[in-house]
Parts: sequence; structure tokens; C-alpha cells
Amino acid sequence: MSQQISPQPASPEESAVLKEVLAQTAKELGIGIDDIAEDSVLKQLPGADSVRLLRVVAQVERVYDVEFEDEDIFDVGTPRQLADLVLNQARTEA
Repeated sequence: MSQQISPQPASPEESAVLKEVLAQTAKELGIGIDDIAEDSVLKQLPGADSVRLLRVVAQVERVYDVEFEDEDIFDVGTPRQLADLVLNQARTEA
């Protein structure tokens, strides 16, 4: 009998970062947090434009005391990718 390996749940830290990204996005765009999924395309969300999305990134940088490279920011398309960027940056700086 082989053991089935179930996918690992997100660590509390990962979950907290994702929730913060979703909350900041919802606040900046003036939409409900429940209207945003972790794989939502940020540019396609109601009220999204480049300035508002850069404000989301700036706020996330302040909250987590990280600074992203411009190239990394432009590669971000979803809340999950932004959360992953935060986590990767935090690991790099640790």
C-alpha cells in the first residue's frame, strides 16, 4: 500500500501575508476582500489601474519592511505572486 501525500497547507506566515495583500488590495481598490481570489489578475480587478496597484505594492512594502526591485514588481500579476514576493524578499534579507 502506498502512502498518499497530501499537499502541504500554507504556513501561518504565508497565510497571513496573503491575507494582508488581499486586504490592502481591497482597501485601495474600494472593493470587498471576498471579491478577490489569490489567483485574481490584479489588472482586471474593478477600479484597478497602474497607480492604484503601485500604491498596493508600496503599502505592502511598508507593512513588511521590504523593498522590491522594479523588475520583480512588474512580473507580479496576482495577489498570490505579490505575497510570494514578500516571503522571498523576507527570506533573502533574513
